[in-house]
Amino acid sequence: MESLLGFIVLTGPLFLIVLWVPACVVLAFWVGKKMVGKSRGLKVISGLAIFLVALLLPISDEIAGRIYFNHLCETEAGAKVYQTIELPAEYWDEDGNPKFFDEKTGNLSLQLNQYAEIKSNRVSRSFGIEERQSTLLDKTTHRKISDNPWFLYWGGWMKRNLTPHNTASDCGGKTNDLVAKQFVPKK
Repeated sequence: MESLLGFIVLTGPLFLIVLWVPACVVLAFWVGKKMVGKSRGLKVISGLAIFLVALLLPISDEIAGRIYFNHLCETEAGAKVYQTIELPAEYWDEDGNPKFFDEKTGNLSLQLNQYAEIKSNRVSRSFGIEERQSTLLDKTTHRKISDNPWFLYWGGWMKRNLTPHNTASDCGGKTNDLVAKQFVPKK
């Protein structure tokens, strides 16, 4: 019974395609026949147009979402440093690498009392895009020191609702990029 259920889950999108393509063909022929008195070329073109629109309709949000996600990755994702923070020599090793940052885990073990980190999330429901942002503020001046936005794309409605283990594509938000730009040794 479990293997049958697994087969159904894995082939679910295939069944959708097998049922949707014939439905689009039938719809295209039906529209072509309804155009009584029109030339054969116009019937074929209108039927083909209806077929393509109906075929792409269920995945159009996947296409538009991917285009918007790529735009956000190119224009808004990644570390933006407005002011560097100088740290004394005890925070750096002999090679100039930060002692306070673990590259393997991405953990930053640095307590800076003068600065406050603010995290925020924003979700675009229509395209399945989630924005996460980490902003560093100077507590005394209330000025932004850095922004580090990143984006997650969960796919179109079909992927989000019909895939058993949906994972997101992501861009930006790399802590090592922020650390390399944000913190510098004190001279």
